[in-house]
Amino acid sequence: MRERIGIRTKQPAFHPNATQFTLHLGEKLFGFWRQSVDRTQSIFAINNVTNETLEIPAMALNLIGGENWVDLISGETASDAKITFAPYQCRWITNKR
Repeated sequence: MRERIGIRTKQPAFHPNATQFTLHLGEKLFGFWRQSVDRTQSIFAINNVTNETLEIPAMALNLIGGENWVDLISGETASDAKITFAPYQCRWITNKR
């Protein structure tokens, strides 16, 4: 938990005044999109709320092409055609560390 709090406090998109919208990804995923006040960082915070492995197309998140998207929690690149979520996995997918 401390590690995630440390990551979170360093992200401009998690600032209290950042823009936030809820994502509509179905009943098995809960997520929201945040954008920093200066609009340089986006974070897609997505949680698998099931005990099954899920995949979504990267296009479902509308990731901006040409950006290097990475999961802040796992360090994995997230710009592939599909993004996989292990059971109950949380991902913070961002374009800027």
